[in-house]
Amino acid sequence: MDALKIQDTNFLMRSTPFHASGTTTALGGGDQEMWSDPKQGLRLKAVSSKTGQSGELFCHEGTTYTSAPLLADALRQSGQDVTVPPELTDFYVLGTPGQQGCASFYAIPETAKPAPDQDSTVNSHKTYAVAAASGPTSDVYQIATGENFYLLQLQSTRDGRTSTTTYDSFGDEFSITMPSDDKTMTMNEFRRRVTKH
Repeated sequence: MDALKIQDTNFLMRSTPFHASGTTTALGGGDQEMWSDPKQGLRLKAVSSKTGQSGELFCHEGTTYTSAPLLADALRQSGQDVTVPPELTDFYVLGTPGQQGCASFYAIPETAKPAPDQDSTVNSHKTYAVAAASGPTSDVYQIATGENFYLLQLQSTRDGRTSTTTYDSFGDEFSITMPSDDKTMTMNEFRRRVTKH
C-alpha cells in the first residue's frame, strides 16, 4: 500500500502544475523557489545565504539548464574553487537530471518507508509521513491524506544542514520559458572557461 501511495503521489506531482518554496541545503544554505508544469518544464531559483548570489535551474524533457553562477556555487560547496568570468554570468550549462527526469527534483524515492511518528499537518491539511535515508542524507516527505496524495512538504538533512520545502498552488497556471540556445553551453565548455584557483 505504501509503495502504491508513493507511486500515486509521484504521478500526481509529475502531471500537475505546482509551486514550492523554502530553504535549501545546497549553496551552503539559502532560499529556493520552484515552479513545475508538465508541459513547460521546471524552473528553480535559489539564493545563497552565504554570498547573496542568486541562480536559476531549468529542466525540460531530459535536459537541465543550470545558470553558471549557481553551478559555480555548487562546485565551491564540493571543494572546487572556481570563478565565473563576467561574460558567462547569464549563460546556462547543459546537463541531465537523472533517472526520473525533471521529476528527480521533487520525486519521493519508492524505497521510502512510513514514519507515523512524524505525521503532521501542513497548511491545515493532515499528512502522512514517509522517510528515506542514505548515509548522512535523510528526507521526510509529508503526503496529503484524502483523495489527492499531493506532496505538501519535504524536510531534508544533508551533512548536518537542514531545509524545509513547502508545496502549494496545485493546478495553477505558470509561465516557464527555457533559456535560448545562444545562452547555453556544455559542461566541458564551462570547465574550460571558468577560472580555477
